[in-house]
Amino acid sequence: MANQLRERHQGLKKKYRELIDGDPSLPPEKRNQVNLAQLLRDSRERVKKLTEEVKELTQRLTEAQGDNKLLRMTITRQRLGDEEVGVRHFPAHEREDLVCQLERAGLQMEEMEHNMKALTDELQDVKAERSVFREKAERLNVELNHVLGNREARIIDVDALCMENRYLHDRFTQLQEEVNLLKSNIMKYKSALERKKNSNTYGKSSTSPLTGVLSAKQVQEMLLEEQGCSLPATPQSISDLKSLATALLETIHEKNLVIQHQRHTNRILGNRVSDLERKLKTLEVSGLWSLPGASYYIHTFLTSRAHVLNSRPGGQIRPFKSFNSLRKLKNDRKNMNYCVNHLIIQLYLSEIH
Repeated sequence: MANQLRERHQGLKKKYRELIDGDPSLPPEKRNQVNLAQLLRDSRERVKKLTEEVKELTQRLTEAQGDNKLLRMTITRQRLGDEEVGVRHFPAHEREDLVCQLERAGLQMEEMEHNMKALTDELQDVKAERSVFREKAERLNVELNHVLGNREARIIDVDALCMENRYLHDRFTQLQEEVNLLKSNIMKYKSALERKKNSNTYGKSSTSPLTGVLSAKQVQEMLLEEQGCSLPATPQSISDLKSLATALLETIHEKNLVIQHQRHTNRILGNRVSDLERKLKTLEVSGLWSLPGASYYIHTFLTSRAHVLNSRPGGQIRPFKSFNSLRKLKNDRKNMNYCVNHLIIQLYLSEIH
């Protein structure tokens, strides 16, 4: 046991001499260099420890200054006679709670700053992606124009094509409904004509002009007859009245269908105008609305619209009285749509250039 302690003592003594004098196997110059390196490492470690202590002391000083400021405010309020603060003396645990709340608020502020930086980076990414999609749309428009004939005077816009396609689809559906209505009217006229022919063939002469299809003028003439109010209660007069009521109901039903089609057409035109307003608003926001070349097409559109309205008495749209008036109104709407489309294309050309 004593020998082990002696050997351990000799080993520790040898290590101590090596730390002080350096390695005896090394020359004196290298031994001094080793000592200097050891001193440099020790000094660096000491500097790190002192730096950490300085940071800790600075933090404690800041907290102490905050506590002192809070205590001074409390003393000042007590001297001024603030009852709410004078009753309370801010015990130590309340000050600790306030400090904890302040620390949590600081952490929340740092977290919000990090979130703001992340959102800023995300905004930059979205802007870059928007520019990429804008360039892609421009290239797509150029390629589409090249496929459709590469005419420099007419740049095709994909959005305008989609809007026009939707509008034409609605118009096609509405025209199909009108065709079905006309077919039903034709079938009704055919059935009335066949009934008339059958009555003439079998010798069933009728004294009444009622055939199931009456115009407004015929109904007015029949109601204004002198014998209309004193019809005898005969089977013939009863059948005439029934046929008159049936004809009036069919006419009312036909007028209701025409009104429904008019409403549907107005709804389609309203959607069309809304799309055009959104397009023009986009151009206005982008700064391309007040262009020199756009005023002529706006004037053309307004002039054509005024011509359509002024061609009717009182500048108002009248109900359709015949198929020719309906066809004329459709031609006017086509001209108006052409002016609007030409205006959009011209504005898009100005945007491209």
